[in-house]
Amino acid sequence: MAHEVLIRVPLADEALARAALEALKPEAERPASGRFEARVWLEGSVLCLAIRARDTSSLRAALNSFLSWLRALRDACLAAVGA
Repeated sequence: MAHEVLIRVPLADEALARAALEALKPEAERPASGRFEARVWLEGSVLCLAIRARDTSSLRAALNSFLSWLRALRDACLAAVGA
């Protein structure tokens, strides 16, 4: 049985969404392990992330990784604007 999660992250504008997509795309296209599959795409300025894994621990690990990368992107953007 496969386990799946879909995350939709609304971003400020399409340029920021494209930048986030390009940052995450390599991680989705070439995962570090074969325990999960991931896809990232845009719907306007909304970044979409789908993760599918064979078990819940693999899903949790992949989800934690992608959420950590998203947090790093957010922190970098905030630092760039001096917030």
